[in-house]
Amino acid sequence: MIRAELGDELFWRAIHTFVQDYAHQTVETTDLLRAIERATGRNLLFLFDQYVYRGGHPEYRVSYSWDADAQMAKVTVTQTQVNPKAKDSHQDLFNLKLPIAFGYQRQGQPIQFETFTVRVQEQEQSFYFSLPDKPTFLSFDQGNHYLKQVTLDYPLPELKAQLQLDPDPLSRIHAAEAIAKKGGLESIKALGTALSSDVFWGVRVEVAAQLAEIKLDQVVKTLKPGLRDADPRVRRAVVAGLARIKTDESFKAIKPLAEKGDPSYYVEAAALQSLGAIAASNLTDKPKEGKVLKLLKSVLKNRGGWNEVVRCGAIAALSQMKTSVAALDLVLEHTGTGSPQALQLAAIRALGTLSVGQAPPDLERILDRLSVLLGEPFFLTQVAVTSALGQMETPKALRLLDALRDQTADGRVRRLAEEAKQTVQAKAKPDQALKSVQEELEQLQKSNQELKSRLAELEAHAKSQPSKG
Repeated sequence: MIRAELGDELFWRAIHTFVQDYAHQTVETTDLLRAIERATGRNLLFLFDQYVYRGGHPEYRVSYSWDADAQMAKVTVTQTQVNPKAKDSHQDLFNLKLPIAFGYQRQGQPIQFETFTVRVQEQEQSFYFSLPDKPTFLSFDQGNHYLKQVTLDYPLPELKAQLQLDPDPLSRIHAAEAIAKKGGLESIKALGTALSSDVFWGVRVEVAAQLAEIKLDQVVKTLKPGLRDADPRVRRAVVAGLARIKTDESFKAIKPLAEKGDPSYYVEAAALQSLGAIAASNLTDKPKEGKVLKLLKSVLKNRGGWNEVVRCGAIAALSQMKTSVAALDLVLEHTGTGSPQALQLAAIRALGTLSVGQAPPDLERILDRLSVLLGEPFFLTQVAVTSALGQMETPKALRLLDALRDQTADGRVRRLAEEAKQTVQAKAKPDQALKSVQEELEQLQKSNQELKSRLAELEAHAKSQPSKG
């Protein structure tokens, strides 16, 4: 933000002055401010007041409309971080000068921008811009130099154009988020195009995540080509997105990747973990559960790799299968010192996740194993045991946390044990009635998604039919 205010030349002059004047000294924030002013003559106290001394960041909701008759663009900016119940809500407002750029795509020419700088200082402000033509899209805070959160409320055509044409990747990500919130088949198509064609892997990662937010069955078909993306970070994001959908189609899409592997250990681990999560969402499907357990057992036995990334992915998959005794048995096998350290620690942590759905006798097996492990003097083992106990929902975990706190010589472990105790105490008596309601709600949401998907297909089909008369 300082660099955006000063420009490159003055920015580096200020940094050089700061480093030279305060070399080998203890400094405070005011020293940086003074060095900037000495080097450039600019006082940036307004920026430090808002972002450093007061803290926080602005959250903007930006809406846009076009008046064709008046050739006028209206942009409304609302600061949503303001607490309307506060005695002086004006204190929460940020006062910044931000550029708003209108982009034009003209035949055979690169994108051209007409940029206006506005001062945003009220809770809600509307700005009007007289323009020669309707812009193809607009970019709020062009270049994204200021730390902020942005929610765009533009018409879908402008959002699609921004996702496709804006040269700034953060602006394209903001557009993708807004498109996903609109939902529908047209939004899925726009995001699918970006997933396959955007030049920056970071945008494709975010697009994959946003696609998974749209609760329509057609999302799986749109995500699947991303499993062949050249960048492993994108493939990993696509796998995570498919895992959130939890349908038979998403299971079938991920399964080959989990079985055959991937050039990236992390993608392979993500595929295994996702497979477990999808299988766990419907454990009444015993054949599917059995196939997944067989695969994970094979992975734990036969697949090695750097830092046990792949086998830790298998452990993470097993941890999702919270009501499976067979999954618990496999995890318990790898909590001993005979397993490689990274794998052992992952298995210990997984015991906490698994404990939530196990029957009382198997919960006792988990507690017995953790009571043995907390006697290990190794720091990372103690941390893993603390993590496992902190995830449990039984008061019996409190006794083990007390024992670990009292016997450890490491102050860090004592602090973690105390924090874990507070977490366990907060959820040790879960409301079973509430859990039942939540399960019913999840089932209703799934049924609703299927109906919406069918309706979207019918609407799209109706639009594609020629009009009679």
